[in-house]
Amino acid sequence: MGKAGESTANRFPNVVLRTHDDRTVRFYDDVVKDKLVIITFMFTSCTSQCPRNTANLAKLQDALGNRFGRDVFLISISVDPERDTPAALKAYAARFGAKPGWTFLTGRIDDIDAIQRALGVYDRRDPAPHTGMAIYGNDALGQWAATPIMQNADSLARIVLRLASPR
Repeated sequence: MGKAGESTANRFPNVVLRTHDDRTVRFYDDVVKDKLVIITFMFTSCTSQCPRNTANLAKLQDALGNRFGRDVFLISISVDPERDTPAALKAYAARFGAKPGWTFLTGRIDDIDAIQRALGVYDRRDPAPHTGMAIYGNDALGQWAATPIMQNADSLARIVLRLASPR
């Protein structure tokens, strides 16, 4: 997903997105830059994989303890921006108990596709392209990887924290 020390500023599109709190953000500058992030793709009307994945991510918040929202940030991006308005994402976030540090994003489909391409998970053959993978990375270190979302939340936390900057 990237080499150690590789600059990711040019790797990621700095597209404008909307948060579940209806704030405007830029993907690279505001969401990824200099952070340890876990990025997933979902949509609120999904009735199969997304609810299970999101429920496991809710457990991950607790497994990360006081590092969640301070050292590690969770980003869930909708692949159905026509339906997934900020208000729909806010209700979905509340349904799963999202805490500060977990941001749900929506935007133009072309911009979301560009983000998926940059992360290596783009597949427009799927009518709602999303995977059961969490892409995680430490932008400051230029290190990126992927792991299945559906695993024990404590194990997932340990995997992600391997990329935490030394204190």
